[in-house]
Amino acid sequence: MGELLQTTERQLEETNDDGLAVTDLIHLENELQTALIQVRSRKTHLLLESAKGLHEKEKLLQEEKKHLEDNIASIKKNREVNEMSTDFADFPAPHIICGQQRMTLNFL
Repeated sequence: MGELLQTTERQLEETNDDGLAVTDLIHLENELQTALIQVRSRKTHLLLESAKGLHEKEKLLQEEKKHLEDNIASIKKNREVNEMSTDFADFPAPHIICGQQRMTLNFL
């Protein structure tokens, strides 16, 4: 694209008294149109590649989020199980309860 602009500028500067011929102007216009189409095509390609990369990154982040949520759920579940087991540790053993009941029954 840079070369095309330089060529166009050179041709415009080199005009003779009559100026550029109509065919020369048409040719320059066609070259500029072609270059513009190529630039737009390249831009579109780059944008699509960028969008594709961002979509893949989004997918990876969603998978990572799911993995972290699963880990958090597992940690919470383990914490609840540990709390339940410590709560049961506060109760006297079953054989002690039976002995206390027997003593109460004997007392009556």
